Amino acid sequence: MAQSSVTLYGVVDSGLQYRNKSADNAGSLTESRSGGISPSIWGIKGVEDLGSGLKASFNLQGHFSSDTGELTSGPGFGSQIFRREANVGLTGNWGTITLGRQYSPALIGVIGTEARGFKEQFSNLYVWAYNQLSSPGNALGAGTNTGNDVGVFIGNAVQYSNSFGPVWLAAAYSFGEVSGSMNKGDEISLGASYTGPATVALGYQAMKDGTSGATVSRLWTAGVAVPFGGAFNGRLNYVDVINNATGGGRISHVQSSGAGIDYSWNGNNTTTLAGYYSRYRSDAHNSSTRSVVLSNDHSFSKRTTLYAQLAYVDAGPVGTADSLESLKTSIVAGGTAPGAKTLLVGAGLKHTF
Repeated sequence: MAQSSVTLYGVVDSGLQYRNKSADNAGSLTESRSGGISPSIWGIKGVEDLGSGLKASFNLQGHFSSDTGELTSGPGFGSQIFRREANVGLTGNWGTITLGRQYSPALIGVIGTEARGFKEQFSNLYVWAYNQLSSPGNALGAGTNTGNDVGVFIGNAVQYSNSFGPVWLAAAYSFGEVSGSMNKGDEISLGASYTGPATVALGYQAMKDGTSGATVSRLWTAGVAVPFGGAFNGRLNYVDVINNATGGGRISHVQSSGAGIDYSWNGNNTTTLAGYYSRYRSDAHNSSTRSVVLSNDHSFSKRTTLYAQLAYVDAGPVGTADSLESLKTSIVAGGTAPGAKTLLVGAGLKHTF
């Protein structure tokens, strides 16, 4: 029935990871992991040419764990068949309007400037996510917002995006869908990038609590990526996130900087060295985390990559007021032991279809 094209697509990423200290400091841990450098996803997307330069499109994208086969849902959500994307849109020479669940344009705008491109493990994807969870009042982090999923995916949303030569701009608004209110539980996300000899990018997003209407999370980010000859590419990115309580008052302020350099030492191998410094501040406690990551991606083909990566994390001691303090400055899924130095080593295989 598809008049133009429908595509089944996805990524399967699975590997092994060893760490000398578990997140609860109970000893070393060896595990099978899904998503070493990319999330394991599957999806269906399609496009129809409507004529006169107008196209209709849809995208349905799910998230699963390749080690168990289970669907991966966001914190506080039930079973989500299409956690990542479930949208339909129209594209013309005036740009694109997309309706439904979709990626945050703030994150998409700066992804090319993050030290490791927001890889699924060992990147500032987790500073981004753990500071924008869905319920700060019960130790999660960023308000009761039915459309927000770790600040990465936006539900109940409408987005406009367009490219003006080397400049890309996007704005999304997520409806809180609270009776009698125009803004309780809503979210706004903005992204912009310029791609020329260097790439410069900016992002902003803010979320309101669904009950009080207070702004419970505000993030802004900026980055730059610069090529250094044919083999080297450098990236620098900064993320600033404030979490507020649903009734007012600040919970935390996290500032994180990441710098990385890629070295493509032959046609099939790229080595990346990245460093991160993240600082947590609140009225009750201050802490910081320093991390260094060394990795190599070996491409057997455009679709299959063998990867190896090593991370060293020096996490400072945390307080007791915010149960998420250690996570909010971590580049590791699930975090690392507070007040400890942790070494993590991983390897795996990613296949795209």
